Amino acid sequence: MVPGCFGNGPPLGCPARHASTEYRAPAIASPDAERRAYDAAVTYVVVTGARRGLGVSLAEQFEAAGADVLAAARSGSACGSQVHPPLDIGDEASIKVFAASIERPVDVLVNNAAIDARVLGAHGDERGPLKLSPDNFLAQTRVNAVGPMLLTRALLPRLEAAPGAKVVNITSQLGSMWYGAEHGRDMGYNASKAALNAVTVRTAGVLRPKGIVVVALHPGWVRTDMGGSSAALGPDEAAAAIVGTVSGLTIDDTGRFLRWDGTDHPW
Repeated sequence: MVPGCFGNGPPLGCPARHASTEYRAPAIASPDAERRAYDAAVTYVVVTGARRGLGVSLAEQFEAAGADVLAAARSGSACGSQVHPPLDIGDEASIKVFAASIERPVDVLVNNAAIDARVLGAHGDERGPLKLSPDNFLAQTRVNAVGPMLLTRALLPRLEAAPGAKVVNITSQLGSMWYGAEHGRDMGYNASKAALNAVTVRTAGVLRPKGIVVVALHPGWVRTDMGGSSAALGPDEAAAAIVGTVSGLTIDDTGRFLRWDGTDHPW
């Protein structure tokens, strides 16, 4: 299977598209009319940051559970044979173009894409609260908190068209005031995940009347480029648990801060 290509259709190559390409998604006449164009029994899942690590495993595990998966990344996005524009979650124009390319109801949106300060060239104590540059702090916040907020907003018509839709914001225990007070080397990462938690809680309240579930989910300490080789969970193990947790979510869970296994995480 080509990385970034998942779904029940034949897996083809995923050439990157430029974000300047114009995609016009048709207006939704009604949720029922839109859903009739697809198999209503097949869940449609959008996973961001699906080029490597946990994102790839999440896409694969959702697909294994029978879903059609749009695996989105900066290098290219696709669901089976359908190619979508690449998604740079830190760029509002890219988010709008990507969202406009989706023509079916979205049952599950997993906001997984994230960065830490090492991606921006900061290392060691340069990532701490006494030395982290304002530009790096703001860049992390834009990707890790503002991006998920904007993508959720851009996909709202598609989420509204899917009964019982779910938005899963992949956060971190480092965004918890309880845990982050004593842990974490990267001030921008801690703060941006705390901001994502705040976005999650408020969005959950706004979207609850629409029947859309919104949760923050800590995936565990996962062996990825960011988590490191000493982490406790493999990406496939974490992703399988997350898929199981997401499948069981109901509107009564909206606004919760969860661990990968469905238990509550302290704020």
